[in-house]
Amino acid sequence: MSKTLLEINNLTVKVGKFSLKNIRFSMESNDCVVILGPTGCGKTVLLESIAGLKGITSGSIFLNGREITHLPPEARHLGFAYQDSLLYPFMTVQDNILFGAKARGSAGLPETSRRLERLAETMGIAGLLERYPKFLSGGERQRVSLARAIMTAPPLLLLDEPLSALDPQTRHTMQELLREIHHEEDIGIIHVTHDFSEAAQLGNSMIVLNNGKIEQKGNPQDIFYRPASEFTARFLREENLIPGSVIYRNGRHWFENSNGMLLGPLMERSLPRGLSATNNHVNLFVRAGSLRLSRDGDTPTSTNSWTALIKNITMNRTHVDVFCNGNGHWQTVLSIAEWQNLKLIKGDKVRLSVNPDNLHIIA
Repeated sequence: MSKTLLEINNLTVKVGKFSLKNIRFSMESNDCVVILGPTGCGKTVLLESIAGLKGITSGSIFLNGREITHLPPEARHLGFAYQDSLLYPFMTVQDNILFGAKARGSAGLPETSRRLERLAETMGIAGLLERYPKFLSGGERQRVSLARAIMTAPPLLLLDEPLSALDPQTRHTMQELLREIHHEEDIGIIHVTHDFSEAAQLGNSMIVLNNGKIEQKGNPQDIFYRPASEFTARFLREENLIPGSVIYRNGRHWFENSNGMLLGPLMERSLPRGLSATNNHVNLFVRAGSLRLSRDGDTPTSTNSWTALIKNITMNRTHVDVFCNGNGHWQTVLSIAEWQNLKLIKGDKVRLSVNPDNLHIIA
């Protein structure tokens, strides 16, 4: 049964001219919380504040119900891994992993040896224990860094973009490894990244930071499909952000763009809190994957469909992005099979349509 692992209350941290402002969130013992945000928004400062590496201006931090706000890092017993592995170059892989255990005086215990052996096998570094860091690849160094961070079985693992410098294949392998660690070690994780796809794969909870403040927090899928602000929508690749108004007609809310096109009716959960009935200046947000594209004439005209012309086409490894103009600028996505079947080219007339359930309004 999970319990509250970490609780942060109104945390403010000042670092030069920058400050984290009134950060407030909690996580359970089996959570993997992913923190997203642009460079300079305070992601690393937040991690280092939790670890005790940055002084707290105000607010409080509780770990397993015990206040740790002003405890030194060594008294918090947390695991920490940075983007750069920061291994000690004069130590072997084994000594690097055992560094924390030696500091606690437990390196020589039989259970420590057994844990080292098991971790090395899990991490795929059992054959590297006698090597020095300069003889390791980037992926191998990060594996060693993670093994060192969890060797002493911390209740919480803090990860500061540990995969960002790795090649795509190694990053994918490390993502699988992190999922396995989270499950097998039963350890809470706070993972900082700027890559949403990585965040969605690893996290069951997400926090979006913007200029030292929490912009939005919640389930990754909810944030991806229903961003609460224009900043969050743009940071997570807005794809379709259309200006217009919300109007009230025949007992339902509808979105109307500058060309008078109506889309809807809007679901209540798609409307921001406190939105009045009419004449609101808003943005309509629709994910590219939520738009349906077909050849004009292949589907019947309906309230939530309109014609457009293909402006540009971008081929990707797994899909095709199609950019269209017509009652606004739109981006939609097709599978490779759909693209091959439709045989569309730039300048073709197409019909776009959307399910009302996929319409989201941002005030």
